[in-house]
Amino acid sequence: TSVSFDLSVFEIFAPLSVGGTVVLAPDNVLDVIEHPERYRDVTLVNTVPSAARELLAADAVPPLARTINLAGEPLSPELVRALYAHPVVDVVNNLYGPSEDTTYSTHAVTDPAHDRTPIGVPVDGTSAYVLDASLRPVPLGVVGELYLSGAGITRGYHARPGLTAERYLPDPFGGGRMYRTGDLVRWRTDGMLDYLGRADDQVKIRGHRIELGEIDTVLRAHPDVADAVVVAHQHPSGTAQLVAHVVPAADEVDHTTLTEHLRAVLPAHFVPAAYVTLPELPLLPNGKIDRASLPAPAQESRRTGRPPRTDTERFVADVWREVLGVTDIGADDDFFDLGGHSLLATRVISRLSAHTNVDLPLRLVFDHPTVAELAAQLPDRSPAAAPTTIPRVSRVLGRVSDA
Repeated sequence: TSVSFDLSVFEIFAPLSVGGTVVLAPDNVLDVIEHPERYRDVTLVNTVPSAARELLAADAVPPLARTINLAGEPLSPELVRALYAHPVVDVVNNLYGPSEDTTYSTHAVTDPAHDRTPIGVPVDGTSAYVLDASLRPVPLGVVGELYLSGAGITRGYHARPGLTAERYLPDPFGGGRMYRTGDLVRWRTDGMLDYLGRADDQVKIRGHRIELGEIDTVLRAHPDVADAVVVAHQHPSGTAQLVAHVVPAADEVDHTTLTEHLRAVLPAHFVPAAYVTLPELPLLPNGKIDRASLPAPAQESRRTGRPPRTDTERFVADVWREVLGVTDIGADDDFFDLGGHSLLATRVISRLSAHTNVDLPLRLVFDHPTVAELAAQLPDRSPAAAPTTIPRVSRVLGRVSDA
């Protein structure tokens, strides 16, 4: 994670306080995949689950990594089991905590036999309460909202007294203040907490906190949109992606136009990777949107220009089709416009490197993001050729920020 993020306090000072060494990765997981030799002595990895998944896919987990700490996103049992299958990994820790309770609030040593990965028990100096709407503790196994109190509670939101008063409440159980997380949890019989989702429209994707309601509001402001709702769907690749379900104001709505509209006012990680056009949004009997009935995006053609013409262009398009779940890709289509991001780019480079027998730098996808541009950078395929390395290109600051 970035050194400007609150997690870096733990990542830097916890190892140093016990005589350890901190290795700074210039591009997070990207540098670890490109230059594994720099991390061969690493024994502890601290990252988000989506990045750990890409380390596994690229066979880039440091060979001496005995401990894996994961935080920032829900941790699936499948990923836990895959990490424990690594020959050296001894412990996979699941860490939970909002920035408002710096830095971590709960901790669990995971068990590959668990069907659901708990977020564990409060760390020292932290108290956790599972409360109902009247701020009363709920019984064991009953879902409630998680409130935190203790030494880590921050002072509030800068220049936002109203929001601070809404989220930071008097602690009726231990004195002081407690923070309302908005996360739904329940106590398990083993004394640990299960995370069950959000009480509001907030999600986390690749470690970024995203308020879905903000995207809905911007989409509905477009004249071609009668109604819209954005949800997080599980992509076939195993990563979460934002999907916008849109009801057109007229006969149809152009998805490219909506993307440009969103990019003009929202951060890049708020822009949906896919769109689904619906005649109307499904509703529950109480009139609320039935989010469970919203369809996942089907594989769709997103081609905007000429089709791939050369064998290399066709192969690159095939790789993108597999990684992105898009059925028809043009030679001039942009990887990131099709829903790609830095973690999926690692899968593209892995497949292209295996195909060309050449050690390709990940940066190629960022500097040459269209099928035609990327294909032009690839050497002639020669399975018998000795592996070579394309010179590392200059650092790109823009599109790698979502890693």
